[in-house]
Amino acid sequence: MHSNYSLFYTLDGDHPACFREARVFGTTVWTAAGAAMTWGEETRNGYASEAEAYVAYAARCQAALAAGYTLARESAIDPAVFDFALLQTLVADAARLAFGAVRRAHPDQHLNAFALVSDDSAMTIGPMANSREALAASEYGEEMLWNPAEWAFDDGGAYFDSAYRLLLQAHRKLPFDVDSDAFRTGVFDACIAALAQLDAEGVFGIGVQRDEGVLLFEVSDSEPLEGALARLNPPAVVARFEAWMTSWTE
Repeated sequence: MHSNYSLFYTLDGDHPACFREARVFGTTVWTAAGAAMTWGEETRNGYASEAEAYVAYAARCQAALAAGYTLARESAIDPAVFDFALLQTLVADAARLAFGAVRRAHPDQHLNAFALVSDDSAMTIGPMANSREALAASEYGEEMLWNPAEWAFDDGGAYFDSAYRLLLQAHRKLPFDVDSDAFRTGVFDACIAALAQLDAEGVFGIGVQRDEGVLLFEVSDSEPLEGALARLNPPAVVARFEAWMTSWTE
């Protein structure tokens, strides 16, 4: 059962502040609204026919615009297909903005580590960053460098709200028929691909600067994803990680 979907925002500067969603499937209209990066409040209404439901859906969309929200995305959704390409685009755009926000917020810091962090169910994505100064001040030393949860900066999380909305369709009681393992694997791969894309653009530095910086994708409370570190970092960074790992076994 295909459905139509629309996402609206009010903005705080250039990042989402509040959202509204509307979706129609069959004779049901579903909506959600709240602050960015929250689950929000849901409503669900049934109608006598699909035509009536679509009219109600269109009315919800018009009401959002009338309330000062801006349309951010509209699409047709096939519950059996997840748009991993769209997710990669949304994550890349959000990460570019988030890491720029970190640099602006902390101009006195020499940023040398960036990461995206998700969870084992692939429901969330958030940015983390660290600096030479924060690393030097940490009591954990080199261990801190490889553990984004211990990093100092998490500016720009709201930029990921659109990607978060896309992921939530797998976790709400909505039509969704994608295999859970395939979904999880695809989400993580899209995040890694988004970071690799930005790295190729030079977002995290080039040459010597890049060789001194760490780029990670992590899943909280889970084992590191095989191959992710090597995919995202130059040989000098991989060698640094391997030397650190070796130091733990000596």
